[in-house]
Amino acid sequence: MEKQSESTAMRFNWTAPDGVVFPCERWLPDEKPRATLVCVHGLSGAASDFFTLGDFVRRAGLACFALNLRGQGSDPHRPRRGANLDLDDLSRDISSFANAMHSVSDDRPLWVCGESMGALIVAWMLAGNRFEQPIAGAIFSVPVVDLIKPTPWIVRQLVRTIASLAPGVRFFPAWFISGKLEPLRVTRDEEYELRVRSAPHYITAFTFRFLHQLGLLIESSAKIAAEMKTPCLVLAAGHDVFLRPEQVQAWFDRLAATDKTFRVYPEAYHLLWNDWDKELVLADIVAWLNQHAAMPVNTGELVREMYVRLRSEGC
Repeated sequence: MEKQSESTAMRFNWTAPDGVVFPCERWLPDEKPRATLVCVHGLSGAASDFFTLGDFVRRAGLACFALNLRGQGSDPHRPRRGANLDLDDLSRDISSFANAMHSVSDDRPLWVCGESMGALIVAWMLAGNRFEQPIAGAIFSVPVVDLIKPTPWIVRQLVRTIASLAPGVRFFPAWFISGKLEPLRVTRDEEYELRVRSAPHYITAFTFRFLHQLGLLIESSAKIAAEMKTPCLVLAAGHDVFLRPEQVQAWFDRLAATDKTFRVYPEAYHLLWNDWDKELVLADIVAWLNQHAAMPVNTGELVREMYVRLRSEGC
């Protein structure tokens, strides 16, 4: 029998519709789950990025599952890593994964959560009704719906041309943000920042084909918002290196959903639940789930203790 590790995560394998076996993570409550949360990571991320969130919602009574995405650093097919952002393939994987995890959780209410690029992919799927199961609600953490530094038209055309003529040539996405090649600062937690950069799944350079496909997805964010009607919680960071919170707010305002909530953390960096404000972020997430879940989340003493701690720290 599998046992949960000290981090409360359990690794397991899941077979995609095309037969590829992907490593995944899950965090299970001690009792029967009250709902299911399926998580989708971002650029150069991994399922393990959700360990802080997964452990927290597990203790609140949810079963949490995270998939390692096709084309990212934990893809078992190495040549595909950082080479292609095929939204149709990704949506099939994510939808099938969510369906399977929903089934093993006794068909409890199904929620989805995306971080960064993963948030925009989830929004795209919801806007196009690409999930097999009804989705009760969505959490979009720092969705990259725009860039803090607008990419000039001539640069976009150059990326498009190289993607067409030499799709396998690789380049550094950080350059489009900072104009430099070194990694971008995504958290104030220096230890976690070092873990991110040294992780085996971390990809420093992506093909021009991938970068062009990602650019097209970002450019479609307004259309996605106009068609996304699922109840949602949208989170933004005041010191996000990729985009300003005002850009996330503008996208939020365009969302077709009538049931939507926006939260911004003025001092936070991009990786919200792995940054110094994570307690407040996690408390907001569980509070929102508690307000919207058909079966209220069993927060118990967990969130009450957290709010007491936050108040004592002047938050």
